[in-house]
Amino acid sequence: MNKMTKISQDNKKIFTNDEEINDNYVVSSLVRGLQILSTFTVARPSLKVSEIAEINNLDQATVFRFVYTLEKLGYLIRDEETKRYRQGLRMLTISLPAREGIIVRQVALPIILELAKIVNETVRLAVLDGVDTVMVAVAEIPDRIYFRTNIGERLPTFATALGKVLLAYQPIETWEHLISQLNITQKFMQSEFSIDLFKKELVQIRQQGFTLQNGELIVGLGSIAAPVFDHRNSIVAAIDISGLSSQLFNEELLKNFTNELIKSANKISGELGYHQ
Repeated sequence: MNKMTKISQDNKKIFTNDEEINDNYVVSSLVRGLQILSTFTVARPSLKVSEIAEINNLDQATVFRFVYTLEKLGYLIRDEETKRYRQGLRMLTISLPAREGIIVRQVALPIILELAKIVNETVRLAVLDGVDTVMVAVAEIPDRIYFRTNIGERLPTFATALGKVLLAYQPIETWEHLISQLNITQKFMQSEFSIDLFKKELVQIRQQGFTLQNGELIVGLGSIAAPVFDHRNSIVAAIDISGLSSQLFNEELLKNFTNELIKSANKISGELGYHQ
């Protein structure tokens, strides 16, 4: 279940991620406007007023006033034929500084672009946001795109090599809590999910320094992922090589792909100040 920001009737209590915040200085109308903007995702890029209202548990009249204002400011665009709204280009102008401000992305981008050329496969960079795996950079080979990955897209952490790596290198004492927060969807699992087996898998990832994923998210597609660390020796991101499982896991190619991936991950980590 997605967690949403809720505002109480007295407009003084704000609930974010199920935690109550009492703060008279918080502008509740701004919170509500951002809540509405956040309703638009890669999975639901266009919405009607009624849909926005239902998702956010707000009345349509309130939503309409916010949506109308956001449209006038250029943050939303309305399709006159379908009456559906989507985010406007103005949103891009305020999100780009945040994207470019991610230090690990700035450091990693030229390295993953070079890696993509070397292995002739798509290379992706992801970070952990809560317990979600969020894509922050993608280097694609035009004729090797089998599955489009969008910047900002959230992937199921428990069913991706990137996500498992990001979880594996979190402090072990937090694993139980993090795993309990995962929205486990059985359709991504090849067998019944077991916390004990999952933790054993995370231990194995820490021991070998990388992991493989074969068809858990999309049948026929796989990836090899490795961690990226910063100057505090903490994991800050993960990179992977993704493509057709039949090609990635070819016996002759797998060792080369893994070596190149780890070499690039170590290079990014080194530029971030990591010392083994």
